[in-house]
Amino acid sequence: MRKIEISEKIKNLKSALKIMGSNLLDVANQFGVNKETREILKGQIDNINENFLFVIVGEVNAGKSSFINALLGSPICATSHEICTQEVQKIIYGNSEKLLQHSGERLVTREFPAEILKEITIVDTPGTNSRETEHQQITERFIPKCNLVLFIFQIDNIHVQSAWDFFKKIKNEWSKKVVFVMTKSDRYSDEEILNYRNLLNQYAIQEHMESPRIFVTSAKLEMGNSPEKSGFSEIRDFINVDVLKDAAMNKITEDVNVIRKLMSDIDLEFNTRKAKFNKDNSTREKIDSIIVNKEAMTIANIQSLSKKCMNVYDSNTAESIEKLKKGIGFFSFTFKAIKTIFGGESNKTWLETVNKNHIDNLNKAINLVLEGGIDSLKSDISYMVIGVKEALDTLEDLKIKPHKMFYKIDEKRNEMVNSLKQNLTDFIDKSAVFKGEDIIKDKNIDYSGVNVAGGIAAIGGTLAIITNLSVLDITGGIASALGIAVAGGIAIMQKGKYIAAVKEMLQKKRIEFEDSLNKNLSSYFMQIKNKINEQFTDFDYHLKSEKQQIIDYDKKAHELSNELKAVERDVFN
Repeated sequence: MRKIEISEKIKNLKSALKIMGSNLLDVANQFGVNKETREILKGQIDNINENFLFVIVGEVNAGKSSFINALLGSPICATSHEICTQEVQKIIYGNSEKLLQHSGERLVTREFPAEILKEITIVDTPGTNSRETEHQQITERFIPKCNLVLFIFQIDNIHVQSAWDFFKKIKNEWSKKVVFVMTKSDRYSDEEILNYRNLLNQYAIQEHMESPRIFVTSAKLEMGNSPEKSGFSEIRDFINVDVLKDAAMNKITEDVNVIRKLMSDIDLEFNTRKAKFNKDNSTREKIDSIIVNKEAMTIANIQSLSKKCMNVYDSNTAESIEKLKKGIGFFSFTFKAIKTIFGGESNKTWLETVNKNHIDNLNKAINLVLEGGIDSLKSDISYMVIGVKEALDTLEDLKIKPHKMFYKIDEKRNEMVNSLKQNLTDFIDKSAVFKGEDIIKDKNIDYSGVNVAGGIAAIGGTLAIITNLSVLDITGGIASALGIAVAGGIAIMQKGKYIAAVKEMLQKKRIEFEDSLNKNLSSYFMQIKNKINEQFTDFDYHLKSEKQQIIDYDKKAHELSNELKAVERDVFN
């Protein structure tokens, strides 16, 4: 007996497409494709998994259940009049026979261990002339999704209007493939069968159906000793060749096209995401470059400024030492001592004057150097901060529609960028580090209302105070260096020792001054640099995560594309 069967090629293609679709869904879940797209994809996978659906319709007691049992070669449907007119039965595969009643519906799902039910699902309906309107509603639920509608007529009862009304609905609203099956042929003569068949053909043509397919069957003969006369071989051949084979390939082709479209949509969105990442990453690299370049320039300027200051320090020190050498001697000190008797300048006063002149000259000379240097340092830091802010401002606030893929990721990215911009603005406006309060410790300075321009002004004020504090700190101790022997007077024999001590003290102060100046200026710049970089911590993590996801996605997308191409080759070749 010829069976209804699905070819191994179809089964393999369907299985491969299921696996590929499931893999694509895994990728969609892994990479945050939005819920709407994932639901569409899941629905498509469910559609791939769906069996071919045959819906059996016709009037009450037309022999639908007996036809199903004979068609599938298994006693699947109960054939008592009472059961068949009460429920819509959805017949699916199960390891054992089981009946599931759907709560609140006149629908039962019957599981049955017939091999063919692994590939097709049968819906056995109550009857087109049933008084239960719910039956028709349930039937209409399955018709739009079915692959074949088998319209069952008992041979001598093809005139029922309710059946033809339902046929019009199937044909006009759903455009489904319909065949007519005449049952119980064992009860009629060949002549009667021919007459009724011609009449049924005429009715179908009147309803604008071209070349209607009509099968004459007898479940009794099929299940008895004359299956060759039952008509079931012809309908099985039709189902195998014209329905299952064609429908299967058409369905798989359609599924492949849908999966390809979804893959293309996801890939297109990921390309957009890559473009956003490249823009964000390029901007971040530009900001890094701005900071690195300005750091190198600032360090060079600090070193240059320090060198100029040290040259001034050395020159001033040499002049003061020379004055001491000339002024300290037997005759000069004796002369000053004699002059003191007559109201002239004493040795102590002279040394104090040398001390004071040394401090005043050093302060003036170094501050003159620093005034010019501060402008250069201020420009370095100002341009760094302005450059960072301008680069950050180029990051667009992306307007993402809620239905688009990855919109949650883009929303998070937008929040991060906006937060970053605000944090940087707040840092420029309000940060104690930017104003230099942690360094200068001067609460009398008014930094209220500081903005980008005001913040840059604060940089200049901070640098001036830093350098001024460095100068005062050093020069404030120079008097003790020059005045080592002032209090007790200087013996001539101690001149060389005194000059050496002064030189040693001034050299020590020189080292401290250079270290303090470099340290304070460099520390101030580094604090600003580090605080700016700290603002980018979350954004840098986002970029790192995005980069890895793009790498991972590209790898997965390549694998999925190869999987789908393999299925397409088998489908279209």
